[in-house]
Amino acid sequence: MKKMIIALLILCLLGGAVIGYLGSRGVKSGTVAPAEDVCVIGGADGATAVAVNEGMDGEGTGLSAEQPEAAADEAAEAEAYTLRVPDYAAMYALHAPDEVVASVDGKDVTWGEYFYLFFSQAKQVENYFSTMASYYGAAPEWTDQVEDDSDDSFADIVPKSAESSLKQICVIESMAEKNGVELTDEQLEAIRAQEEQDILGAVGEGKTAEDFNAYIETIFLPRTLYDRMNRVNYLYRQGFVQAYGENGELVEDGVAAQYLADNDYLAATHILLMTIDPTNFQELDEEAAAEKFARAQELADELRAIEDDGERLKRFAELKAEYCEDTGKELYPDGYVFLPGKMVAEFEDTVLSLEEYQVSDPVKSEYGYHVIMRLPLDPDGVIEYSSDGTAMTARSKAANEAYGAALQSAFESVTVDYAEGFEAPNLLDYLK
Repeated sequence: MKKMIIALLILCLLGGAVIGYLGSRGVKSGTVAPAEDVCVIGGADGATAVAVNEGMDGEGTGLSAEQPEAAADEAAEAEAYTLRVPDYAAMYALHAPDEVVASVDGKDVTWGEYFYLFFSQAKQVENYFSTMASYYGAAPEWTDQVEDDSDDSFADIVPKSAESSLKQICVIESMAEKNGVELTDEQLEAIRAQEEQDILGAVGEGKTAEDFNAYIETIFLPRTLYDRMNRVNYLYRQGFVQAYGENGELVEDGVAAQYLADNDYLAATHILLMTIDPTNFQELDEEAAAEKFARAQELADELRAIEDDGERLKRFAELKAEYCEDTGKELYPDGYVFLPGKMVAEFEDTVLSLEEYQVSDPVKSEYGYHVIMRLPLDPDGVIEYSSDGTAMTARSKAANEAYGAALQSAFESVTVDYAEGFEAPNLLDYLK
């Protein structure tokens, strides 16, 4: 269970750091994800900051009031578990909010900004602890190791995660400045709409920005940082769009083709004549199976007799529509684009043995007889789908890989330079 914390700790900016805490008040993020829904630095695939699942009054353990019935016994056992919560107010009082405590890539960082990131990371750990206690009857402690093979405790990882979040913000801002990234009017309006939504969710209908500012002060969030994080979400997205296009369409053909080659993608279409009954998955009798083989051989012979690649491809599509018994042909009418190991071995091995547009002899697999044509890889063909169902082409995948690599390189090249004498608070010293 410990490895689950990795997805919770790193504050991925794509979802908005502020939303992680305000989310527990019913505020939805409404942020824009990149073409591929993947967090660039840290975090899980497309993960946003995790909402704190407690009562916001700072009291008690923050255990969820709702658990699956199957976990009721474990939850009852966990009632004796009391989570020790840090005295955040005492830590916050260590410095003045506007005191400069660090700099990143030439950008000053105030104590107020640093502490919110520290605080929000610690709250995510609290939420993880609460979940583990509520659902699994565990009794995690701040001194526990994050992973079995790690020397870091949960208390250790909080300042490290806060530092990573700080670097993310500054790196995205610096790259945007360097590349002349400007937000569109539509994006600026989206930020204003997000603020209205946050105000409604955090302090209620009819409240003002001043009411909202007063509220976020209670969770140690400077208004300047709130504005920066909302803006950074869109700078991240717009940086991608200006460099690569909305869906990677500015990526050159050669770059997209190289991405396909480097990752060993294959493309093929086939006509499958099944030798199993799809209703009960029982093998057909020998006579029926022999008829399927004979038909497959006829189709292969006809196709291989066509000399022109274009004509052969056209006729293949016609025969596929008439004879193919693959249940996936409606979803993938133009065939499959796949990575090694994703198809049955007989299919993959045959594709690797063929030239582009070449047609195979009937190939037997557990499903039946395949007549296979290898296809050229298309930079604009769909090669997979992102977690939100967005169709990904080689161009968009190559663009996301390049953008992620550029951000990762920038992230690794910058350091957080702390002010002389400054040390992150030791969370263990403030446990109540």
